[in-house]
Amino acid sequence: MNPKVSILIPTYNYAHYIGEAIESALNQTYTDFELIIIDDQSNDNTDEVVARYLSDPRVSYHKNKFNLGLAGNFNEALKYATGEYIKYLLADDVFHPTLLEKMVPVMDEHPTVMLVTSKREMFGTKTKSSNLPLTHLQKGETVIYASLKEKAGNWIGEPTTVMFRKSALKIGLFNTKYTCLVDWDMWLRILTAGDCFIIPETLSYFRVHDTQASRLIMNDYKYTFEDYEFYKIIKTDNPLSLDLSKLDLDTMIAKRATFCAKAMYKLLPHISDKKNRQNFIRAFKIAWSENVMLAPLSRFLGTKNKS
Repeated sequence: MNPKVSILIPTYNYAHYIGEAIESALNQTYTDFELIIIDDQSNDNTDEVVARYLSDPRVSYHKNKFNLGLAGNFNEALKYATGEYIKYLLADDVFHPTLLEKMVPVMDEHPTVMLVTSKREMFGTKTKSSNLPLTHLQKGETVIYASLKEKAGNWIGEPTTVMFRKSALKIGLFNTKYTCLVDWDMWLRILTAGDCFIIPETLSYFRVHDTQASRLIMNDYKYTFEDYEFYKIIKTDNPLSLDLSKLDLDTMIAKRATFCAKAMYKLLPHISDKKNRQNFIRAFKIAWSENVMLAPLSRFLGTKNKS
């Protein structure tokens, strides 16, 4: 008989943290789950750490033949999942002991709910508790609009925070063209297929540290570009079938294009480096197409004049 929940830990070079993550899963008060660890060709001692837990029959360990990248490894993990509900746990994060105990009954009692989330807390080099603009049972469409509003962002949560039905995968897998917004894009697509339940309790903990994948990605301007392209696609293709009149997309796109223009000016002194040159060209094309080439300079000069 298949377990109710598949806990998936995709990992890459997180041997220093993954033991704590595994233990937070094995210490759940709800026990009908399988724990699947998928290593994306780590070159640290992940094998050694994971080996300590393989005597537990609920735990299995798989290594990719090739490095698949963040979204690719998320999708690879799904191939091994046999549970009705999918619960990711990033290898540097941890669960509250009652996370499954609180989330599974929500899914069982509300068949229209495709995704359940909760409050979460940051820990490590930065501590902060998340804010929830909505709580309890909500229409999927309501949560989508509330997430896409300016300055709202992915309050739905990181993969460690969210649980979804395996049946929701009819909307597709994680989009491998994204690295920074891969989870947010997935949640919004899932919410086109059903409702959302938001538990106003802290049930997961998101670790902040210098070697974090998301932090390293953001340092390379990938978030700047992805954020622009994400909203641009919503306007041009409307993949979520939204009423676009409810969103001020032109303003949001222009703002994000201005961030790209600002990146262009920051990259200019370092253009001799190939990677910086590629990012400069990408930023230039966006700024030119959105007619915001001079926007950062105008704002800077305006600030100088006021002072």
